[in-house]
Amino acid sequence: MEGKTTQFVKIQAARAAEICAHFYVPTEAKEMLRDGMNPQEFVVLLLEKEQYLAAIDFLAHALPVREGIWWGCLCMRHALGDDLAPADRAAAMAAVAWVIEPSEEKRAAAVGPAEAAGMPSIAGWLARAAVRTGGNMAPPGVPFFKAPEPYAPAKGIATAVKFALAKAESSQLVKMQKAYVELGVQIAEGYLI
Repeated sequence: MEGKTTQFVKIQAARAAEICAHFYVPTEAKEMLRDGMNPQEFVVLLLEKEQYLAAIDFLAHALPVREGIWWGCLCMRHALGDDLAPADRAAAMAAVAWVIEPSEEKRAAAVGPAEAAGMPSIAGWLARAAVRTGGNMAPPGVPFFKAPEPYAPAKGIATAVKFALAKAESSQLVKMQKAYVELGVQIAEGYLI
């Protein structure tokens, strides 16, 4: 990371504080945030100070949803390889299908696999993030429209990346946290997607 001059071309926000306003930022990370700091400066500082979980939350909220879900998919692939139960495989395929073609059709097609995979599933969280990019979140048969909560996809992405970390051996956890943040940085810089 040191000496890099590439910019976060995928992140629209000009200031890190704009992004931090949408999720809980731990005190240690919040104390590093300076007025006018851009997203890249903040992530570099979080990496330097080993605030990896805060950096994961930040990137999940900063990246466009498509790029964020792809980041989560890459982390899941690293953590699990091909070791996916059928329901998880279907949810992963639905999330990837939405990344490839972020359409209403692919979003709606991810609903069933997301539900079938369940809450503790990394793939389920990623498919759920795709589902929450639009459409009606009201239960079937309810006569009103309920839009997804703002930043619901980002919360799902952050959860998926953290669940992927839970698969790491404890002796490798900090190394994996850093690696997943650096992977998110590469995506923010416009690589890998």
